[in-house]
Amino acid sequence: MAYTMDASCFHCSVCLDFYNDPVSTPCGHNFCKLCIERYWDSTDESRCPLCKEMFHKRPELKINIAFKEVVDHFKITSEGPVTGGETREAKAGEVACDACTGVKLKAVKSCLVCVGSYCESHLEPHKTAAALSTHKLIEPVRNLEDRICKKHKKILELFCKKDDTFICQICAETDHSRHRVVMAEAASQHKMIQIKRRGREVELMIQDRQKRIEEINHSRSQTKVNAQKEMEASVQVFTSVMQSIKETHAELMEKIEARHDAEQKRLEELIKELRQEIDELERKSDELQQLSRIEDHITLVEAFNQTYPLPSTQNWPRIPVNGVDFLGYIRTSLINAREFIDLEIKQQSAAELKKVQKCAEDITIDPDTAGPWLIVSEDGKEVRQSPKKQKVPAGPARFTENTFAVATQGLTSGRHYWEVGVKGKSNWTLGVAFGTLTRRGNVTSSPENGLWTVGHRDGQYLVYTQNPIPLKLSPLPQRVGVFVDYEESQVSFFDVGAEAHIFTFTKCNFTDRVYPVFDPCVAIEKKEVAPLKIMMVEITK
Repeated sequence: MAYTMDASCFHCSVCLDFYNDPVSTPCGHNFCKLCIERYWDSTDESRCPLCKEMFHKRPELKINIAFKEVVDHFKITSEGPVTGGETREAKAGEVACDACTGVKLKAVKSCLVCVGSYCESHLEPHKTAAALSTHKLIEPVRNLEDRICKKHKKILELFCKKDDTFICQICAETDHSRHRVVMAEAASQHKMIQIKRRGREVELMIQDRQKRIEEINHSRSQTKVNAQKEMEASVQVFTSVMQSIKETHAELMEKIEARHDAEQKRLEELIKELRQEIDELERKSDELQQLSRIEDHITLVEAFNQTYPLPSTQNWPRIPVNGVDFLGYIRTSLINAREFIDLEIKQQSAAELKKVQKCAEDITIDPDTAGPWLIVSEDGKEVRQSPKKQKVPAGPARFTENTFAVATQGLTSGRHYWEVGVKGKSNWTLGVAFGTLTRRGNVTSSPENGLWTVGHRDGQYLVYTQNPIPLKLSPLPQRVGVFVDYEESQVSFFDVGAEAHIFTFTKCNFTDRVYPVFDPCVAIEKKEVAPLKIMMVEITK
């Protein structure tokens, strides 16, 4: 008995239409090449949509030439002969021939002069009759009356750039005679250029966000490693002390884990937000690609204003994703413990100093900020007391009463470290100051006034707050290290020679740019000439 092939044999099981560039999977099933690729792109696995067989490696698919020829032959024999275009009944959503009576065939062209759409057969007069050969034919579209000027009943074949609208020839000679007018095709081409440019911009934005995701994932991994190292170090520290500080140890572990969990959560939220932006940008990319495929210039321009604007996105390069090193966590817990762990605190401080010294930067002092009692060296590395008050140019950056000077570099993110020599100085103050700090008149050094500083005055070391906190330092520091962690809102001070921690300001209200600040102070002994000197950092071994 003869076998009759059913039309369903030539239909893709994904799109349910005739195969287009058919390919075969290793399991033997056939699909349109585009359908199966889109199906696999939408999932994390490569499976057959029919038998669900899993492919551990995504198969490389090639078009089945022989099967494609069979499918194409079946299309022709089932739909009838095609002469110069498709002569079949118009489906839902397709433009139908206006001249057909009874069964409406699919239109192949629309005529802007006749204001009608025609199938291949009824379009023939436009190809053969001399009177119709000059008519403007376009790809079939609905609502042809919208392509005709309602005022003059002429083709909208021009575009007014000033009014951003399509016009006819009579409009151009009357109402728009003083406006810049171009052919509609030229306007379409210009918009196409903008679409392609915006498409490239979107692609770059997607690549940038993918790069940020990679950075965040690296930061997550680094944070996890650092957290693990810090917890292991804490075990070694707290197993050497008395049973009485177990509670302190437990509090430290909870603090590290809480900070780790908070950072992981923050980074996960950043990734989620980045993926959402990528999804929006990819949708925008698809829209722009679809827009670029529109051949009709009027449809293109009308769709342009809705599709061209970019979705709202974050300014990602300003969002920090550095790995958390948990600097100072163990030290803070040890300080709250008893005196017998002072040696362990010293060891932890030395290790912390080695870490922060890796964040060393080349800091220079801005002479235009120095008060009239100060002298700044030409290289910006020293500031000293002047023998007498100087005449200096006035300016909003200069301190008028305080013996302050700030660095040229402002800090807005990240970690920064520098060292200052204080040898031979009887009085000095070091730290950071807000860029918006008042510079006219006398300013008291305290966090409330935008200054986070420590110093030496009248034989006493002090932490400058509204009520200064005295410090007991032994031996006396000859070189002071200053460390700023902008994201952690901390400013730490170290005695570099003793490898000891001096003090840390926590929960600093950094809402703007901060600057390293230097104050050699006006000494009682007028003969003092020793400067505050920014030193080259040598990492402690």
